[in-house]
Amino acid sequence: MDDDLTLVDAEFTKTCPSAPIEPGSSLFGIVAAKGQIAYITPNVPVTHELLVILGEDGVPIENRLRFAGPCIEHRCVQWMGEAGAGRCGLIDHAIDALGITAGMESLPLCGIRQSCRWFAQYNRRACAACPEVIRRPKTTIAEMAEVASKAVLSS
Repeated sequence: MDDDLTLVDAEFTKTCPSAPIEPGSSLFGIVAAKGQIAYITPNVPVTHELLVILGEDGVPIENRLRFAGPCIEHRCVQWMGEAGAGRCGLIDHAIDALGITAGMESLPLCGIRQSCRWFAQYNRRACAACPEVIRRPKTTIAEMAEVASKAVLSS
């Protein structure tokens, strides 16, 4: 099976609400306080230039901003199951760890809900867990900004 997306399957692609900060992903929320996200609609596309700006002060932003990107399913370490027949284990773990048994009564204005992998799995319960999830990648934003600035300068 070819791992590259085509225009035909693009409409079926789910969105990961915990995607890495990289060109091609999109900024969809600002962490306002623990357990609270101010959603941005429409989402802001992440470009090389934005990545450089976000990394200028060297402060990790993963605990302040939320990014979305295409769900890469079985190519993700969080994926549970086979290609095309699995689920996101991160939201499974979050729902369980937080003890979420009911969904939110009033849903926030989220720009990715229609395609959200987590919403597809848990519906309103995913929206209750989403603000509690913070991405902490091994690569720092400053390191990514350095790579991005080199790419911009060389193009």
